[in-house]
Amino acid sequence: MGVIHQAYTFGHSSSTTTSLTFPAVQAGHRIVVMVAAFNTPSMLTSGYVRHAAADGYDHAHIYSRVATGGETRVDVSVSAGGDGVILFLQVRDDCRDVLFATSGNADSAATTISCDPVNVPAGVGAVFGVFERTGTGAVTPNRWTPAMTENTASPGGFSSTQNTAQFYISPMPPPGMTTITNEMNGAGRAQAAFVGFGVTDVVAPTSPPNLRATNVTDTAVTIAWDAASDDKAVTGYGLYLDGAKKGGDQSALTYTFTGLTKGQTYALSVDARDAAGNRSAKSTISVLAVTDTTPPTTPANLRVAALAHTSATIVWEPSLDDVGLSGYGIYLNGAKKGGDQPDLEHTFTGLARGSSHTAGVDAVDASGNRSPIAAVDFVTLADTLPSAPPGLTATPGVDQITLAWQAATDDLGIARYEILLDGEVTAATSTLGHVIEGLDPASFYQVGVRAVDDGGGRGPLAETEAFTLSADWVPLATPVYRLEGWTGNARDAHGVDWVVEREEGWSSSADVLALDAESDSSDGGFSGPGTYGGRLITLEGTAVAASRREMLAAQERMTSVLYPRQLGTLRVQERERTRQARVRLDSAVEIVDRGSVAFGWVLTVKAPDPRRTAVRPIYREVAVPVLPGSASGEVFLAGDYPWIPARIQVWGPIKDFTITHEQTGLVIRSKPGVSLPADSRYSLDIDLATRQVWAFVPPDVWPEPRPGRGMLGSFPARFALQNGPNTIVLAGQPVAGQTGTPRMVVQAWDAWR
Repeated sequence: MGVIHQAYTFGHSSSTTTSLTFPAVQAGHRIVVMVAAFNTPSMLTSGYVRHAAADGYDHAHIYSRVATGGETRVDVSVSAGGDGVILFLQVRDDCRDVLFATSGNADSAATTISCDPVNVPAGVGAVFGVFERTGTGAVTPNRWTPAMTENTASPGGFSSTQNTAQFYISPMPPPGMTTITNEMNGAGRAQAAFVGFGVTDVVAPTSPPNLRATNVTDTAVTIAWDAASDDKAVTGYGLYLDGAKKGGDQSALTYTFTGLTKGQTYALSVDARDAAGNRSAKSTISVLAVTDTTPPTTPANLRVAALAHTSATIVWEPSLDDVGLSGYGIYLNGAKKGGDQPDLEHTFTGLARGSSHTAGVDAVDASGNRSPIAAVDFVTLADTLPSAPPGLTATPGVDQITLAWQAATDDLGIARYEILLDGEVTAATSTLGHVIEGLDPASFYQVGVRAVDDGGGRGPLAETEAFTLSADWVPLATPVYRLEGWTGNARDAHGVDWVVEREEGWSSSADVLALDAESDSSDGGFSGPGTYGGRLITLEGTAVAASRREMLAAQERMTSVLYPRQLGTLRVQERERTRQARVRLDSAVEIVDRGSVAFGWVLTVKAPDPRRTAVRPIYREVAVPVLPGSASGEVFLAGDYPWIPARIQVWGPIKDFTITHEQTGLVIRSKPGVSLPADSRYSLDIDLATRQVWAFVPPDVWPEPRPGRGMLGSFPARFALQNGPNTIVLAGQPVAGQTGTPRMVVQAWDAWR
C-alpha cells in the first residue's frame, strides 16, 4: 500500500518545542519524521530512533519508530529557541526495515555536497531525505545523483532568499555502493540526510494448504490448515470472515470463529505472513453455520439415459435435505470418480465395449453428511470390429512399396488405417493408400493394413508379401552413395562406373556452433558448448564409361543431379546401416576430362540440418483410456545425436492437455481451455525439428492445415528426444459432452552426428 498518513508543520517562533499531530496509527506501521532546523533538534517523544543526522550551519535529521498502535503526535525540541523548525512526517506500511542511512555536511562556501558512501541492498521500499541549505544561489536546487524526487504531496519545504529546506521521498536506488551527491546552484552551506526503509525479502509465503472445517455448530466454526512454506520463515497467519480480518496474526494452525448466525453461509479464509510482512494469497472455504447430522435423501430414480460402445450417461432426481444440499458424488464399480458435482446427470467415458459396470450416486449436504448410494447396472454396447480392408495390393519399387486397398466397413465409422511392415506399425493414414519408403532393393517384406474405428477398435489384418525390385545399379564398393538419380561406388544402368575416391564431411561430425547465451530454463534452456552447424559434404571421384558417347551423357547426368536450390536426399548405404540427409548444392559440379572415356568429378552439397538419420521412422501410438488421466509411450533411439526432433500428433477428445518428456521434465502445454473434439478429422501436428505447429480440420471447415501455435501455451525451446530411452506422456481433461479415446502418435528417426 505504501503511504498511510502524512503531515507537515513549520514552526517560526521563539518556542523550543514544535508539535505535529496525525490520525491514530495501526500497530506495525512505521512512523518516519524528517526535521529541518536552524538550531540543533531532538525528539521529545520517546521511542524514536535517529537514523541519520547532518549538523553544520543548519541541521537535517531523520527519525522513525515502529508503531505499537494509537500514536497521534510527535514533539521536537530545538536548542536556543525554536526559530525555523520544519517537520514532515509519513506513516508507511511498506518500510519494515532500515536498509541504509547516510548524511553529508558542506559547512563552507561549497557548490557540491556529498553524503557518506553507503551499500544499498537489493530490496523494495523508499528513500527519505532532508536537505537544508543557506546561500545566495537558486533556492530550489535539485541535481541529485542518484536522482531524488522532491515531495509534492504536502508543502514539502521552506524557501526564502537565503535558506532552502526540502524533503525527498524517492524509489530505492539500484543495489550496490552508492554515494548521494548534489551539485548546487551557487556556493553555500548545506546539510543532507538520507535513510532507506523497506524490505529485502520480497517473496510471499505459499497459501496455507488443506484448509478445512473441523467442527461446525449453529454459532461457531472451527477451521484447521497445514503449515505454509516460505523462503525465509512463516511468522503468522491472518484469519478472515467474509473478507474482513479478525484481529492480529496468530501462529497456531487452528482457529474458531464465534458469534455466527445459524443457517448462514460464511466465507472463511486464512493467509500466511513472513517476517518481512509479505502475505500469501488467501485459502478460502465456504461453511454453513448449523449443527447438522441428518444426511440427505438417497437420489431417486437413478437410470441409464444413454448407452454407447465406450460410454454411458446416467440421470437421477434431486435429493432433499433439512438444511442445504451441496452436491452429488459419482461412483463407478464402487470407486468415487472425482469431486462432487451439482448436476443431475453424469457421463462415464473410456469404457470397454461390451463391458458390465455398476454406477452409483449419493447426495452430500453443506455439513458433509452423505446419503446412501443409489446404484444401477449397465452393459456398454458390444461393438462390431471393422472388417479387413479388401482388395489390398502391393506394388514394389526399388526402395519402396506402394499399398492400395478398398474401404473397410464398421458400425462406428473408420477413423484411420494402420500400416504394418514385418509385423510392426510404421504409419497410419486416413486415405486408401500409402507408400512405404526406405526399403532395400531385391528384398522380401511382409506388409499389411488394418482398419481402426472411431472407438479405437482394430479389425483383422489384411496382409501380403512383397519383393522390392532389383536396383538398376551394381555396387562396386562400400559405402554406396545415392543422390536422387545418381549412384556413387556403383555401375549404373548405362554401364558407367562411378568410383568415389575421396569423401569429406559425411563420416565426420559437423562443427559445433558456440552459444551466444545460455537459454532460459523456463523455456527448455540448456547449458553446453552449443549446437551443431550445417554439414558440408564433398564427394570426389572418377567416372569411366564404355564409350565417348556414354561418357558425355554421364557428364550431363552428373551436372543435373540437383538443380540450384533444389532440396534432395543423400542416402549412404553402409555395411551395418543406411543413413540419409537432406542436402542442396553448395557449388556447381566440377567436371575434368581424364581421357576419351573417363572424367573426374567433384560434388559438393550442404546439409542445413547436420543430422544423419535413419531411413525409416520409429512409430509409437499412445491412447488415454480414461479422462482425466494419462498414458505413456516408450521410444528407444539408437543414434548418438544429443537432441533428436520428432513429430507428435494429438487427436481428441481432450482438453487442457500436456505432453511431457519424462527424461528431461520438459512439458508442452495447451493454452487453458483449448480442446480437440472427438472428430478424428481434427488433430494438432507438432514438428519438433522446425517448431511448426499445424491444426488439421475438416476440408469443409478449412481447405488446408492452419497454423496451430496459438493453441499452445508452453513450448520449450529444447523439447526433443534423446539417444536411448524416451518416455512421452499425454495427459489431459475430458471434453464436456464428448466421448472417445484421445491418442498421440510419435514419429522419430534415429540420428547420428
